[in-house]
Amino acid sequence: FVAVSPICTHRGCTVDVHGERLVCPCHGSKYDRSGAVLKGPAQRALTRYTVERSGSVLTILIQG
Repeated sequence: FVAVSPICTHRGCTVDVHGERLVCPCHGSKYDRSGAVLKGPAQRALTRYTVERSGSVLTILIQG
């Protein structure tokens, strides 16, 4: 399991899910489901969060 921030690293817009891709509606950056940049203008991957699984419970750890 992978948890990523929905905030585009280019200008802070919220990305949309399009099948296996995450797409920024503001400037067209595309990411894969693990947050890696597939197409700019974004140059940095989406922020990834640690995920812990205990049985059927997933916990997303967000440091703040």
